[in-house]
Parts: sequence; C-alpha cells; structure tokens
Amino acid sequence: MAGFSERLPEDERRDGYDRDQVADICARIEAGESLRKICKEEGMPSPATLHQWRLRYPLFADLYGAARATARRNQIAADQDALLRQKRRRKHPWGRPDSYTEEIAAEICRRLAEGESLLSIGASRDMPVVQTIYKWLRKHADFRQDYARAREIQADVKFELAWEIARHAAPETERVARLQFDVIRWQVGRLSPKKYAETEPEGIEGFDQDVYIQIFGETRAQDTLQLVAGPSFEAMKAKAAREPAGGR
Repeated sequence: MAGFSERLPEDERRDGYDRDQVADICARIEAGESLRKICKEEGMPSPATLHQWRLRYPLFADLYGAARATARRNQIAADQDALLRQKRRRKHPWGRPDSYTEEIAAEICRRLAEGESLLSIGASRDMPVVQTIYKWLRKHADFRQDYARAREIQADVKFELAWEIARHAAPETERVARLQFDVIRWQVGRLSPKKYAETEPEGIEGFDQDVYIQIFGETRAQDTLQLVAGPSFEAMKAKAAREPAGGR
C-alpha cells in the first residue's frame, strides 16, 4: 500500500477522515487482519465510519476493495498450501510421532513389559513405527537400557503363560499345548537369554526383532529350540501335577 497516502487529495480530509490512517488500515487488511480486529483498537474508526468513507471517497473504496481482494487471494493460497502439506503427511502412517520423547519411550517399555509385541505397538496409531523405535534405541542409551529391562520382564510374563499352558493341558489338547509351549519357550530364550537360554544370541541384549513362528500344522522350528535351556513341556507339566490345585 506504499504511496496510498500521497494519492488522496487534500480536500478529501473531512469528517475525521485521515489519509495516513486509512492507508494503514488498507495495508493491514491486505496483510490478512480482519476489519473487526482493526476497528477494536483505540483511535481507530468504527466499521460504520469506514463504510461511510468508502461511500464518500471513491479512491478509498477502490483501494479498500483491492486490499480485500489481495487478502482473499493470499488466504486461498495459504489454504491450498496447508492442504498440500496435509496430503504429504498422509503418505506416512497416520502422521506417527517421529521425535523422541521420554513419555513415548516409557509407554513403549510399559506395553512390552505387559507382554505386547513390538510389531503390535508399532501398529498403534499413537506410536512410532517399528523402524523409528529401533532408530531411537540406537541413539538413546537410557531408552536402550529400559527397553532391555522391559524385554526381561516380558520374558517372565511369557514364562508364566507357558506355565499356565502346561498346567492346564488336557490329553485331548496336549498336542496343541505342546506346540504353543515350545514357541513361547523359544521366545522367552530370545527375550532374556541370560536367564532362560543356554547361549546368548548375537547382537545387542534386548535389541532383537520380534519373531513370529507358524504354530499351525507341523511347523516347529526345532533348530531354534536348541538355544533354550529352560524346562521342557514334560517337566513343567509334571511339576504342575505335583502341586496343589489352584496354586504354584
């Protein structure tokens, strides 16, 4: 709006009309401010006064209209840009968090400790994807330590599950129960190798990918079961039989 005040004739200054003031008003409208907000400020004319000025002074009416048109074009461009950024964000899964925070790291460890798999956590809309979690583990030693501890607790949780499977196995369900037990037994050995496995798997402690084993049909993954030195299904079932019902 540069030069606007010079374009207003001197004889148009009446009824409180101030060419510098209206130049400032038009510049602010062009920049995107609302007329209501401008007129609320002390020393500014009311909307009714500005309306009368537009009727009385054609030059002001033209420049006011041009300022409003520019503001509308700028707003449309801003809306289109925001929509484009939103579409770009949708290419990533649900706009997941990718900036490390202690709160999210603690929630991941809590859910792991309760027995949930990392893949399941990474599938949650409010959690980072698995690749981001592993990136955080490489960068943040505190998170890596808490993660390893959560995996150890998860191993204990799964061990309890294996115990319950063996304890409640009936003759007609023993085949399926044995298969489930072996899978959990293998997982426990991987999650807490120092406590449940004969040899510690290669790699960073507590920093191994979730492994899913087909537990239907005859798939058993016998080679991986050799890592585990924990009690067998038969030993757990025999121990359960020796204990009173309802307790361990």
